[in-house]
Amino acid sequence: MRKSAIGFVVTGVAASLVLAACSSSSKSSGSGGGGGGGSSASSGTTGKVGVILPDETSSPRYIQYDKPLLEQAFKNAGIQADIQNAQGDKTKFATIADSMIQEGVAVLITDGLDSPSAAAVQQKAKAAGIKTIDYDRLTLGGSSDYYVSFDNVAVGKLQGEGLVACLDKTGKANPAVAELNGSPDDNNATLFANGYNSVLNPLYAAGKYKKAGNQWCPCGTRTRQSPSSRACLPRPAGTSTVFWRRMTPWVTRQSPS
Repeated sequence: MRKSAIGFVVTGVAASLVLAACSSSSKSSGSGGGGGGGSSASSGTTGKVGVILPDETSSPRYIQYDKPLLEQAFKNAGIQADIQNAQGDKTKFATIADSMIQEGVAVLITDGLDSPSAAAVQQKAKAAGIKTIDYDRLTLGGSSDYYVSFDNVAVGKLQGEGLVACLDKTGKANPAVAELNGSPDDNNATLFANGYNSVLNPLYAAGKYKKAGNQWCPCGTRTRQSPSSRACLPRPAGTSTVFWRRMTPWVTRQSPS
């Protein structure tokens, strides 16, 4: 699934580079009179691409998968790319973006640490005439030209189905489930919740499961599941199962108090 998303990223980049080249060509041809030539689409896919990944701590994926897969995909497409990591620092994220904008990248791809800081970067890029792509996570209030991600509702549905399968295997009747939905500023968390609630809500309504808690945790978009994030949702009395949902899906079983 990650390779498919990266494939769409490269396609979006190629389209953006062609559009940028066409725009530049139109400006120059408009001032130069009616010449008979013209450039092909393939010759228009030139220009450097900047990619800013968020960190190395919320998930090892950015080092182990995203960066090498992006590098290989751009190499295969003949596109020059500068891929950097903000190391979880919003100031560094902005500094990297400023440097890439000043260098004149044709396309800027961002996987933001949060929506406000990513939106500010996109606004600067837009003012400089640079196309932007939201990668993995939508920047709420942003101005990206493209958004490439997974089917996050489907991911959430798989989480819900996984929880149901685990509970069926234990044979526990009428389990109490508490949901920690992630950070409200994380659009992926919203989509994941839509997915797993499509599985769980009918079970709550039928009385087969009991919803013991449902809370959005403003622990930060990039904070992984940790003791501090678990403190956002105190364990309700008598809860036998807690369904934690942050950056990585998993189920934590707990025995009754």
